[in-house]
Amino acid sequence: MFFQSKQKQVELKIDQYCRQVTDCLELLILSLRSYCETEDRQLLYENMTKVHKSESLADDIRRDIENLLYSKSLFPESRGDILGLLETLDKVPNNAESVTRMLWTHHITVPQELAPDIIQMLTVCQRCVATLLEGVAKLFTDFTGATVAVGKVDELESEVDNLEAQLIERLFAGNRDIGEKLLLRNLIQHIAAISDRAESTGDRIRIMVAKRRV
Repeated sequence: MFFQSKQKQVELKIDQYCRQVTDCLELLILSLRSYCETEDRQLLYENMTKVHKSESLADDIRRDIENLLYSKSLFPESRGDILGLLETLDKVPNNAESVTRMLWTHHITVPQELAPDIIQMLTVCQRCVATLLEGVAKLFTDFTGATVAVGKVDELESEVDNLEAQLIERLFAGNRDIGEKLLLRNLIQHIAAISDRAESTGDRIRIMVAKRRV
């Protein structure tokens, strides 16, 4: 009974963490969309601060989970898997925060002709992360459902890869200054990396499911 109670605490905390990751991605999309529409740097700074606070809250929740995992020898056989999952997943909000920071510190202006497609790519990244989090939610109760979710993550990550390649090709086919092109390429790649982080976390889920089916 004590073990089940502790396990439930961990599951609830992981659910809380996933909701915080979702919040962080939503704030990133809001930040990018509003900046593309207004080019208001003061608003960008305020939104960057919100994303940073959301990412910091995710870090706090992750640390709480780590403390729970090490208390009373909880999950001794799978503790490492869960910690590894959290470590990989934590790169998603980290990436979201760094995108807004890049926009701010590099003084990047997003071209109007590219803005809709960049936002679309970020939206697909968000769907990719949302699907991943569905897999995380099913990890303790529905191995098949978790595996199916991870398969969808792979599909969405491939979609992001295609959008990324198309955007970079369009960017370099244009007449912009090479320095501006490189900055925008880095921004595009940094956004696309969110789906890469999701795919890497999905690989962790596959390993955890495989171990439990042996």
